Amino acid sequence: MLMNLWLPNGISMDAYRVDRAVNAYDERLMFARNEDTGDWCVFVRMPSPKPPMPVFGFGDRIPDPVEAVARVQEGHLVKHKERIWKEVTESQEQFKKKFSDKADDARDESVEAIEFMMRQEGLSPIVKSLPKGVSNNDA
Repeated sequence: MLMNLWLPNGISMDAYRVDRAVNAYDERLMFARNEDTGDWCVFVRMPSPKPPMPVFGFGDRIPDPVEAVARVQEGHLVKHKERIWKEVTESQEQFKKKFSDKADDARDESVEAIEFMMRQEGLSPIVKSLPKGVSNNDA
């Protein structure tokens, strides 16, 4: 997919300042407008022949250079990988615990309902496994 980019060089001083600020943070970054969506974005330059890839969008407004760099710094995976990993892991553990507890509760309720119905029919819910040749009827 080929994107059309409108580069801010000389067109808008505000956009040019943001482009210089994000490029100063990381030389692979650039600020441009994606003409396909109309959004102003921070792009990362990809190895040739791939087009730049948008990494942060700002909608139809041009942010302050300090805001744009702060957003890039906050999302910088290499720099913040430990914090991001910890947040993702904690979120997954909370999700698993929440649904694991609900699944355990549902299983327990099902078992209790089945045991109750079996007892109503005069059956035992306990499965007895005996060796060959031995019967429950032997007294």
